[in-house]
Amino acid sequence: MGSVEQGIYRARVTSGGALVRLVRYRDSLVLLTARALKVRYRRSVIGFGWALLYPLIAMTVLTAVFSNVFPEIPQYSLYVVIGVLVWGFFSLACVQAMDALLGGAPVLRKVYVPSAIFPIAAVGANFANFLLALLVLPILMAYLGAWPGLHPLWLATGLLSLTAFTLGVGLMLAAVNVFFNDVRYFFEALLLVWFYATPVVYPAQVIPDHLSALLVLNPLYWFLELLRAALYRGSPPAEAALIVAPLIGIGALAVGWVCYSRLERRFHLYL
Repeated sequence: MGSVEQGIYRARVTSGGALVRLVRYRDSLVLLTARALKVRYRRSVIGFGWALLYPLIAMTVLTAVFSNVFPEIPQYSLYVVIGVLVWGFFSLACVQAMDALLGGAPVLRKVYVPSAIFPIAAVGANFANFLLALLVLPILMAYLGAWPGLHPLWLATGLLSLTAFTLGVGLMLAAVNVFFNDVRYFFEALLLVWFYATPVVYPAQVIPDHLSALLVLNPLYWFLELLRAALYRGSPPAEAALIVAPLIGIGALAVGWVCYSRLERRFHLYL
């Protein structure tokens, strides 16, 4: 009877679509996200204070190096810290999503849980850290005397689009990395090039006209446009940004989810 009951239980917990199973295991997802946040700052004296301190340190260094190079950018410190926060969230969330799935392999071998909760929890933990790090902006604005005004619609659109894109890329990378461990190293090398191709520390206007097409094809450019419009310029973003950024985010999430769902069927052969 024990094997029969176990079979009935497994059929029950694995029934339904992938999204249904994620909803069913939402408590596990919340616990994994909270655990990822705690592990990140475990044995740290400052703890969650690093979420505020790191962007301030990065901003100070980059401002000292580049503020004289780009004097045309007003309030350069505010400009660059937004870029650093966006880039840090995207890059770290994607890398940790790959590690989280492989790190969850011992659990997946013993009990059934939707494997997707591991990379999703990694992205969720980084998103929570990202929101916490955004608290540095009011401090910086008060110090600089710069109050561009908060625009909730643009901010929400930018944050949701960026998070959807990051989750989609993270899911895709995590799935492929199960079969080819070199994916992580290729992606880290790509990040180095991607960083310099993204207007994190420089204005988009410095890019030559013959390379402007590459800027338009860079998804992070559109997310930065929305978030800087809401938090830095205080002026409406280009209409294209309000359309393109959500489309990129939704499209990346859809592709990433489909890719992950199809490859997940063979995870048991490698994990």
